[in-house]
Amino acid sequence: MKQPTDNSMNGVVTTSEKLAEGSALYALLLGMAHGTAAFLLADRQAAVTGRKNHEDAKDLMRSLRLDLDATRFASRGLSMLMRDNLKPILGTEFNSRWGVVGYDGSLETAFSVDDLILQMEAFGAYFGANPAHEIASKDVTAAKAHEMRAALIAGRQAVNDQEAKVGQSMELRDAKFELLRKRIRLTIDELHEFLPPLDPRWKSFGLNMPGADETPDVPTNIFAILIGPNAAALKWNAAPRASYYRVWKRVLGVDAEPVAVGSPADVDFTMENLPANATIEIYVSAVNNGGESQLSEKVTITTH
Repeated sequence: MKQPTDNSMNGVVTTSEKLAEGSALYALLLGMAHGTAAFLLADRQAAVTGRKNHEDAKDLMRSLRLDLDATRFASRGLSMLMRDNLKPILGTEFNSRWGVVGYDGSLETAFSVDDLILQMEAFGAYFGANPAHEIASKDVTAAKAHEMRAALIAGRQAVNDQEAKVGQSMELRDAKFELLRKRIRLTIDELHEFLPPLDPRWKSFGLNMPGADETPDVPTNIFAILIGPNAAALKWNAAPRASYYRVWKRVLGVDAEPVAVGSPADVDFTMENLPANATIEIYVSAVNNGGESQLSEKVTITTH
């Protein structure tokens, strides 16, 4: 039987934990060198930590981007305030004189961080050269423009630096998970050396027995008919890979879960001693040395 394969991050974390549980019981006895519980749990912890560090880096990135967006919003507000207070001096409509404070073709305020940095630089230079045009009570000053420009640059740099850290943490996370996947492969390879294909100890590692058959398919087309006041005859289609079957019944109002009532090798079965005046759900599952299928779709009978 093939081993369960889930190479997702959650899958390898879970698989490594199950392997470690089995290794804690049998690694010393078997003489395992690579698949010990200590190695498995150390690699698992490194991978989990790497994933958490990456998620933390992304969280910080989102926070820094929000901070930068708030600074951009404040910068746009300051830019519009400075523009409006310069209209009596430079004109209420766009003209060539507005180029001195960074406007080009219209009086629309810059939107992007990069453009706002340039605009704040232009406002700072203008008010630095024309201090008589400053209005300190409204923060329409060269100092305020330089302060806002510095905040935009710092925010942009923080975001760019964090983007690099996010990429680095992702690479480190992926490397740690690949090491964990390698540890899992080494452990399973070792188990193939030490355990026979049908050794039940495979189950202690959360693994299938390699020599076992694939779990059979679910039986289909279940048919049930009363053949007396307290008996019913059942038939169903043969399920691929089934060695035998298990028949289940659930008496409504009595059984909380289905109860096994027989294990026929053939695809028919007679249920006897059914309770009178009862509604009964019937299911069939297929079994082999690899395990048991899910229960079939139910059929319902009602006794007299």
